[in-house]
Amino acid sequence: MSHNHTFSVNDWPFDCAINTCVVTTKFVYDKSEPIVQALVNTTHYEDGEWQFMCNTTDDPDDGMVVCMGCFFQKFPEIAELASLPLGWDAYREDVTQPWDIEKLEL
Repeated sequence: MSHNHTFSVNDWPFDCAINTCVVTTKFVYDKSEPIVQALVNTTHYEDGEWQFMCNTTDDPDDGMVVCMGCFFQKFPEIAELASLPLGWDAYREDVTQPWDIEKLEL
C-alpha cells in the first residue's frame, strides 16, 4: 500500500528507503514516552531496519511497526541520528542528555 508524506524527498536525511520499517512502541508513537534508544538493526529483523525505543516495556503487545517516512514526519528530530551506521546504537538517559553512540555487540 502506497501513501504520501508531507516532507519533500529532498529533505530525506537517511540512507535507507522512505518506506523502511521502523520498530517502536505505542508509547513512543503516541508521544507518552520519549525516544531514549535508537539503533540500526543487524539482527532479529531485516538488516537496516531502525528501532526507536522508550525502554519502558518489553511486552510484544506494546510494539508496533511503522513506515520510516511516517515516523520521520512525526518525529523530525530523529534526523540528528541519520548518520548512525548499521549495527550501531544511540542511547541517552533522557531527552535532556546528548546521545551516546556505540557499536552493538553481536
